[in-house]
Amino acid sequence: MFTIATMHVTEAQIIQQLQTALGLWLQIPMQIVSFFASEAFVIAIVPALYWCFHRKKGAELGLLILGSAFINLWIKQLLMWPRPFQLIPSVGLAHESTYGMPSGHSQLSIVFWAFMVQFLPKKWRIPVLIGVPLIIGFSRIYLGVHFITDVLGGYLVGILFFLFFKLITPHVERLLQHSEWRIRVVLAVALTFIMNLLLPNDTMISGAFLGASVGFALTARGMSFSQSDTLSGKALSYVVGLASTGIIYAALKFAAGPIDAVSAHSQERLIRFIRYAIIGGWISLGVPYLFIKLKLARQGN
Repeated sequence: MFTIATMHVTEAQIIQQLQTALGLWLQIPMQIVSFFASEAFVIAIVPALYWCFHRKKGAELGLLILGSAFINLWIKQLLMWPRPFQLIPSVGLAHESTYGMPSGHSQLSIVFWAFMVQFLPKKWRIPVLIGVPLIIGFSRIYLGVHFITDVLGGYLVGILFFLFFKLITPHVERLLQHSEWRIRVVLAVALTFIMNLLLPNDTMISGAFLGASVGFALTARGMSFSQSDTLSGKALSYVVGLASTGIIYAALKFAAGPIDAVSAHSQERLIRFIRYAIIGGWISLGVPYLFIKLKLARQGN
């Protein structure tokens, strides 16, 4: 009788056979491939686009990625599917702590690269849009952190979410074009409230979404900025932005420890929400303000 459990056992055995056939020398190359659809990679790229090249596109990509990450984690929590290394420990050439379906890397590879191909020469767009997600999906299977069905599920969710985002974005932009900034803030708060209702145990994404979306709205309202025209100026801005964000992140994390201890960890989710809301707000609003004060950017579009 066919069940999801028997399907997973079969897929885990296929992964084991794949690793045996190809050998383990691909472990490091595949981990490097996976990096190009990881949270660390995206966290490095989105601010670079926003701070240094195109403010509006960077804000759009940031909200797109946060929305995709939320949908991915929400579906994982609903399905609670295991990962291959939990069935056959020897196939685990890498490890993840969340559930498996859908593959976050596969989903992110679709969403991120479908957005980024607009900045590539036309001859490279189709090869990148097809090739990058395929090799990233393969890397996740080879490393034993995802079943084949997880990867296919990630592709499907990524495609559907990106198409939904592209379909709804023009309507939202027209709706908000002549709206007051307060309307945008209220909308951000409402969406954050829904996110916390649907996924109450993980407040990191919802906090970052609230901080970033409110910051983007306030920046567009009264503190639009134009990036440096020189490559060296862009590089300096990026370094300053990352360094200041790193300092604030470390300070907030350090401060959260004693507060958690005093509250006996009863307010851990609220504290995490506030931390990431501040970080999202700093990236979207605080860093541009810092750029203007340091004369690394000009105020205005």
